[in-house]
Amino acid sequence: MPDELLYFNGVNASRGAYGREPMTAAELAALIRGPAPRGEQVDPDPEQRRLLKQRAQQLETGAFEVKEGVQQDDLSQTGWAVVFPAPPAGTPDPYAAVREALAPLLDLRRRQAGPLYRECFGPAGYRPGESRGDFLKRQGAATSGPVDPERFPYYVLLVGSPEEIPFRFQYQLDVQYAVGRLHLEHVRAYGQYAASVVAAESGEVALARRAVFFAPANPDDPATRRSASELVAPLAASLQAEKRASTWQIARVAGEQATKARLAALLGGAETPALLFTASHGAEFDPSDPRQVAHQGALICQDWPGPRGWGRRPLPADFYLAGDDIGADARILGTVAFHFACFGAGTPRLDDFPHERGAQAAIAPHAFVSRLAQRLLGHPRGGALAVIGHVERAWTYSFSDSYGARQLETFDSALRRIMLAGAPVGWALEFFNNRYAELATGLTEDFENIRFGTPPDDYIFTARWTEHNDARSYVVLGDPAVRLPLAPADVEPPAARATIPEVAMPDPPTAGAAQPAPERPDLPASPASPGDTPAPAYTLTTPGPVVIYAGYPPGGLPAQGSAGSYGLGDLFRSGGEAVNETFQKLNETLRGFAEKLSQTLQTTLEDAAHLEVETYVASDLAAIAYRQGDFSGAELRAVTRMSLDGDTQVLVPQRDGGGVDTELWAVHTSMVAQAQANRAEMIKAIAEAASGLFAAMQGK
Repeated sequence: MPDELLYFNGVNASRGAYGREPMTAAELAALIRGPAPRGEQVDPDPEQRRLLKQRAQQLETGAFEVKEGVQQDDLSQTGWAVVFPAPPAGTPDPYAAVREALAPLLDLRRRQAGPLYRECFGPAGYRPGESRGDFLKRQGAATSGPVDPERFPYYVLLVGSPEEIPFRFQYQLDVQYAVGRLHLEHVRAYGQYAASVVAAESGEVALARRAVFFAPANPDDPATRRSASELVAPLAASLQAEKRASTWQIARVAGEQATKARLAALLGGAETPALLFTASHGAEFDPSDPRQVAHQGALICQDWPGPRGWGRRPLPADFYLAGDDIGADARILGTVAFHFACFGAGTPRLDDFPHERGAQAAIAPHAFVSRLAQRLLGHPRGGALAVIGHVERAWTYSFSDSYGARQLETFDSALRRIMLAGAPVGWALEFFNNRYAELATGLTEDFENIRFGTPPDDYIFTARWTEHNDARSYVVLGDPAVRLPLAPADVEPPAARATIPEVAMPDPPTAGAAQPAPERPDLPASPASPGDTPAPAYTLTTPGPVVIYAGYPPGGLPAQGSAGSYGLGDLFRSGGEAVNETFQKLNETLRGFAEKLSQTLQTTLEDAAHLEVETYVASDLAAIAYRQGDFSGAELRAVTRMSLDGDTQVLVPQRDGGGVDTELWAVHTSMVAQAQANRAEMIKAIAEAASGLFAAMQGK
């Protein structure tokens, strides 16, 4: 068992390889522990760790989510809130048009929640860099313990991109509250979503009690074989055995049946169920791939021949279902979809996977919500009410315990609550939050034991870590208060699913949508060697700059005017002669430090202006002192040199006898993309540091 390989549910569609190669428990445990194990590796926020521990301790005493006497499925008791990004002081609110588009939904929730309804927009919205605790304090809410809806509502809808309201804030707030997120490409899509929820809750939608479980089992692929047999099959069987499910039709589409065409029929076609659960690989892409933002998190179907049958070549769109594949004539209104797949809900800017160097790598130019989920929620004929999915990677290992027995209680309980109890999806996902709290508490103890010389078994340790990350990263996209709009058990539902008319309104791009990157030179595409199957027609390009969202420059909280300034100058403005003298000395010290920092930043930026990536090969890795940076004895096979303005020089690897070594070239271009993303992240951090220091020097 210690030598058993652990698989992760993701395929890199840019290269045709697993997003993370399988590894043993010992190998993963070594990466997780790192050079200096500490509790911050569970969560860097100590307040969050305390909250998770508190929740784990209170699980045995009853419901943690809301205070005693509050019914979680009654909005008049729980309340409902919507949170928008706060615009910088003195600037127009870029989400004003979105608020107007969402008005039908907001009016509905205002009527349902009554005095417990709240809108957080303008200065009351989420501020850049704000923690969960700071946000709740500003709202007058407690930062720990059961939720008191009179202080802040239990159901919370975040409206905005994960660059404006980070995924981490969503995870943190979700420990106490039932949280969902809505970020769509266009204002009209917000209007369509609002109209969809109103139609569903006003009785215009009555769905048949039908659930479908979709699970490819790709050839030579242990990850999908396990998710099909150890997650989907027993989960469907467990629900079918439930007495309350006697009025439900529960079907399983697995293995050879689980094709892209069949999935399209289940997401907008004639077979679309009330609830769709999928378990598959999620497509991930290199940052250099122009398909990343549009297709990351797409669902890879049985059409993929598997790692051996297809080889290490880019995956064509024929193998996966993306947002582009949901046609304008799709009928999705009222559906709830649950996707067990890497990046099925969204992609963070930085990788959560542990690295030997202990630093997070940039995996995308900016954080974003899955376009497939966006298309489902904002469909012009009526959208899904909620998409439940995973941010970052989903783990095959997460539904098995440390010795291979099935761990389905969390999935099973959440689906029973949605399907059979008719509960709001945000409340149903509390089972994942409970699991997250339990695992975070145990994992923190594991790290402490490692520090004091009593490490846990590698297999148990890695199981707890993967389950922890998995449970934390399931999120609701859409309003967390929605529930399935089912026809009464004794009433025949309409033969055709209802639709809604398209919302008529101006349709400028949503605030927070990525701006088009400037034109930039392309990297050479990898030419095919004689006899190779031609690669799909797309061109690898260099990644664009880190996206800065309109009105949201990096650098902390927005200015609050002179009365709200927290600069050093304000601290000492009126303190008398002695204090002014102290301020002058402190100011001189800061200036000296600023000069030294300026020199350091200049040197760093000069180094960053030229990027060079070299790829070596060697038949015997043990003979190369690569850990000391000495590649003597290895063969240099590919080089890319690139200046900050985009000028690029490339040395392409050639096979013996002619033709390009496509496998080595794919590895090399991926490393170039990673280096560029990391350089962009470093330059952004330098800019933020310099901006903060300059503000301090100016007394702001």
